[in-house]
Amino acid sequence: MSQFVAIVPVLRVTDVERSIVWYREILGFASDPFPAVPPYEFCILRRDATELMLRRCAEPVVRSRRSYDWDVYIRLAGDELVTLLDRARKRTPLVRGPELMPYGQVEFELEDPDGYRVCVAEVVSDTRGFPRAEA
Repeated sequence: MSQFVAIVPVLRVTDVERSIVWYREILGFASDPFPAVPPYEFCILRRDATELMLRRCAEPVVRSRRSYDWDVYIRLAGDELVTLLDRARKRTPLVRGPELMPYGQVEFELEDPDGYRVCVAEVVSDTRGFPRAEA
């Protein structure tokens, strides 16, 4: 019997190069685009054991504007959330959070250039200073 190795989201974006820059600068992903020179049609983004794929599309994808309507949920480990949160705040507006969720994780939400909602979460060792989410 074969084993699943990974499930990788594929986001349809209007400008692969613009999205590569956003995911690199905001979330620290490395990129492997195709073809080797722009305009790119496709890209694999990698950070640690996490992958995302980007595929160029002609028309923007219509996105929901509601909180908790995520397209990508990134779960961190190693008390990285505060560092990533500080980095993100300097480069893009937060859509929601950070806030301590009832299930113990601190979450914040961002929106990428194509409107995809990205939630970043981690169980952090010190939750002081994070407001509790409203039930």
